Amino acid sequence: MIMQYGNFAYFFYPILVIAFTVGAYFLLRRRTERTKRIVLLAMMLVNILQHFLKKFIYPQYWGTAFDWRICTAYNLCALLIIIAPFVLLGRSALWKDFLILFGTNAGVVTMAVPYWYIGETIWQWDVFRYYFCHGLLSSSSLLIALLGLRRPDWRNFWKIPFMFFLSLILVCFNDIVVWAVRGAEGDLWQVLYGYNPCWLFHPIEQFGFIVPVIDFFTPDVFMGDLTTGEPFTPLMWYFIPMYLLIAVLAFIITALADHKQFAEDWRTFTAWLRRVKEKLKKDGADDTQE
Repeated sequence: MIMQYGNFAYFFYPILVIAFTVGAYFLLRRRTERTKRIVLLAMMLVNILQHFLKKFIYPQYWGTAFDWRICTAYNLCALLIIIAPFVLLGRSALWKDFLILFGTNAGVVTMAVPYWYIGETIWQWDVFRYYFCHGLLSSSSLLIALLGLRRPDWRNFWKIPFMFFLSLILVCFNDIVVWAVRGAEGDLWQVLYGYNPCWLFHPIEQFGFIVPVIDFFTPDVFMGDLTTGEPFTPLMWYFIPMYLLIAVLAFIITALADHKQFAEDWRTFTAWLRRVKEKLKKDGADDTQE
């Protein structure tokens, strides 16, 4: 089967991921919290193992020159795969919220736009690896919330974009370390510009159509130009639009997931507004009488 956007081959692996996630939910929903954590931890550890050992697991890497960088936190999904077990077992509510939102959505978005494999058969090891790792990432992240291990707090929505930017900095640091360990193979700037995690350094040509939208929200001093080679200012060139986009989406998702707390906080807020309005009205009446 040759993958094209919208055909059966395009939906084949995502359907398997959805079926696996739904099945895991119904199998685990009535289990103890300890059992839920053990199963999710096992899924995350399997994902880490296949990430670190891909050189030895997947036939396409056998007997060829291998870039060990792809076994590190070289992009956002790889970073999320590596930190997922620590986040699950850790105490940070913010990191859990970030993993639930970005682990789920990063996996989904990546599977939704597999442009590396468009026009190719889905019956190859690299396609299987691609959907296996991203499917496990999105499934295990989403199940944290579905199984009630953590309900995202809507009051954290404004912090989520900063967690995204911090993650990009960690990925960039990873790439610097890899570059230093492997030796001075070219200029560091060129290496980072080529790695370009989550478009940290510049947009990619395939998605250049969204640059005008980003440009609208971004000061010109941070914008470069792909056609002339003028460099984009790392991260800052899309900081404002990405912050706004992530914050809005995080607000919608967390407000729906945490709807009871959101409704309670909204009632408290509107009650406070009424008291303020009444006080201002009363103060205005008193001034008039004087």
